[in-house]
Parts: sequence; C-alpha cells; structure tokens
Amino acid sequence: MDHPYKEVISKNDYRIINCESCGYWHVNPMPTNEELNLYYEKKYYETLGDNRSMTDKLDDPDGFYRIQYEDRLRHITKNLCDGLPRSILDIGAGYGDFLNFMKTAGWETQGLEPSRHAYELIKERDALDVRFGTVDELTDLGFNPVSVVTLNNVLEHLNNPQRVLEIVREYLLLPKGIVFIALPNDFNVLQDILMQTILKGNRDKQHYWVHPPEHLNYWSHKTIRGFLKRCSFEILYFTTDFPMEFFPLMGEDYITRPEEGRNAHLKRVSFEKHLQETMSEEFKDSLYSSFAKMGIGRDMYIIATVE
Repeated sequence: MDHPYKEVISKNDYRIINCESCGYWHVNPMPTNEELNLYYEKKYYETLGDNRSMTDKLDDPDGFYRIQYEDRLRHITKNLCDGLPRSILDIGAGYGDFLNFMKTAGWETQGLEPSRHAYELIKERDALDVRFGTVDELTDLGFNPVSVVTLNNVLEHLNNPQRVLEIVREYLLLPKGIVFIALPNDFNVLQDILMQTILKGNRDKQHYWVHPPEHLNYWSHKTIRGFLKRCSFEILYFTTDFPMEFFPLMGEDYITRPEEGRNAHLKRVSFEKHLQETMSEEFKDSLYSSFAKMGIGRDMYIIATVE
C-alpha cells in the first residue's frame, strides 16, 4: 500500500507521516513483527520502572485507576445489549489490573499479554485467564468469543491496527457485541497551542507526544472516527478525559519540567475524586462529552459495534 503524506516528522530515527491513504499520523516504514515482538516481550515493561502511570497500576495508591475502571464498566454496561453474557477479552492485559477489576465485578474474563515480564507478574499475583502471545496469535490461542473486547491503549502500539480490528470483528465478538477502545488524543488543538506558546522556543519539545517505537499510530477525535468507519465499526459512545494540557497552559509546565508531572496528576485525581464523592456522574459525563465534541481531552474512550 502506498502512503502519500501531507507532513512528516522525524523522531528517534523514525519517520512519522500524516498519511493521506490511512487518514491519520503513523510511523513509515513500520517496524517488522519480529522487531515489535522483541520490543514488547523483552523490553517494554522493563523500561517503564520510572513511569508511575504504569507502576501505579499494581497497587493504585491514589485510587485513580479504580475511578477510571468504574467509569469504563458503567459505560460498557449502558451500551451492552440485553441478553449478552458478561464476558470480556482484554487485548494487551498489562499487569491484569483491569481484568482483575472486571472479574471482581462478576465478569468472565480472558486476556492476552505480549510482554513476558507482565505476563509472569500476572501469573504470580492473580488467578486470571491471561495467555502469553502477540496479536498475530489472537486466532490461535483458543479464546472464546465474548460480549466485550477491550483495547486499552493498544492500537497506538500496533504496526497493523486494521488487521487486529478485523480479527476482533470476525472471530472474537459475539453478535451485537461491543469493543471498548482507549487511546491518546494526539495532534489536538491544545497541543498545537502549547507548541505555539510556552514550547515555541524549545525545539526538543516540539511534538512532545510523538515517541516511536512505543507509539506507532496517532489519532485525534476526528481521525479515529474515520478509521473505525473504514474498519466497519459503528461508534455508540465517544468521550474523553481531563485535558492534561491545561496544566502547562496554566503555568505548570510538566512537559519541560517532568518533575512537576506528579503534582499535576494528583490535582487531576483530586478533581475526579470530588466528582465521585458527590455522585456527580451525570455532570462528569456531560463535561467530558463536551470536551470530546471540542476535540480536546488527553485520552479518548470509544465504544463501538460492528456495522
């Protein structure tokens, strides 16, 4: 497939293009399956020791992930057809934290994890049906079709996300089942404003959210809609979360000064907790849906079904 492009960015010895054929930014040429499998099996989690957004998932010291997972379960339940079993397959199970939450909530759970490090930790900590393997092996590992397939921060890591959604559609979803997708909202208007203002003189921080080979694909609110339609999925629900770009725009520049990132995160957690304590679910859903319509919010959360 040819990949004519409008713009190009070079980073970490990779070329990232604004592809006219695919309709979104992605690395070109893509790493091979062998290169990616080696990276995720042996290197990915081992290089995240200082990334608290990953290590916090093991114990959730701030209660942040509990709030996230309760929101996900609420939205999934609202959009699941009556009569379908409470069964879920999590592709890219990570440390098993989300699957553990869903199992405790009474769901039948299955998972796939390509990192040996994370898989061994799951086996040691939890009695979960998580299988070690890559997305290329999805049809070979004996997974039962389920009502819900989750792709929590997975599509941005794949060299062929279209193929994975095809497998989900054809082999892994029960009729009328749904897919839940979480992924970063990149090349959004707030990121553009940051580059034109506080990061204007900082050449190293331009396009700071682009970091291959960890992330190979980059979607915005607009481009993910087109991508899912081309993959024969109909969006049922689309929301976002807190626009973390607000913090550097208000003076807490954690992009230039990463040591400020923890404080920004805890302020966001405090906001979420206050909404939870006051049972302000309707207000929260309305607020984040409004952000989504504006194309802002750090991450996107999408529920879709087969057209």
